[in-house]
Amino acid sequence: MSPRRAKVLRDRGDSDSPGALRRHLIAVTQHLLAAHGLIGLTTRQIAREAKVSDGVLYNHFAGKDELVLTALGERATELVRDFLAARPEPGAATLEQNLAQLARAVLEFSAGIVPLVTGLFGQADLLHAFLSGIHADQVGPQAAFAATVEYVAAEQHLGRVADDVDPVAVAQLLFGACQLHGLVSQLRSAEDEAPEQDAVPAADLDAIVVVLLRALRPVR
Repeated sequence: MSPRRAKVLRDRGDSDSPGALRRHLIAVTQHLLAAHGLIGLTTRQIAREAKVSDGVLYNHFAGKDELVLTALGERATELVRDFLAARPEPGAATLEQNLAQLARAVLEFSAGIVPLVTGLFGQADLLHAFLSGIHADQVGPQAAFAATVEYVAAEQHLGRVADDVDPVAVAQLLFGACQLHGLVSQLRSAEDEAPEQDAVPAADLDAIVVVLLRALRPVR
């Protein structure tokens, strides 16, 4: 165990076990990707930010690409888990309130997942590996989509959504709109050279909910 490795983890109040250092490298890489993107990211930059020697990374990963894919994959899994925790319970509130909660959850999920994918544009091998990895995972983005389909179907079973509504189509439309919102937000942030805002404008949520309500409510 190198002295420097032990020092950086002690400073963080962590164990100096190999697993703790691996987690530290992943967390640092996630921070750098969120702050600066993938372009120009080097092994030396990661090591400098992590306060370890350049060679330490290779004790835990085959190289920078494996570390980046691990960092992105774990972030995607975190986003899915957050989404599943934030989704509404069918019948727990009014349909309008539930749809507002669902729209917020999908928008926040999309705001997190879109930069992960767009950051890999131009690097086809990495993009393919990332997409293959998250779709093979049982807790990948497809789980968020499936949970949305299940929610709409459950509301339909309760009689609060029209029988002729296709839950899959609703999920496709909702995710498509929210992912477009996330992409446009990324482009605007790049043009303005300003940090991306965390909050989704209330007007965007309201507009989505109005459309969903009109499409889903049974005709009385």
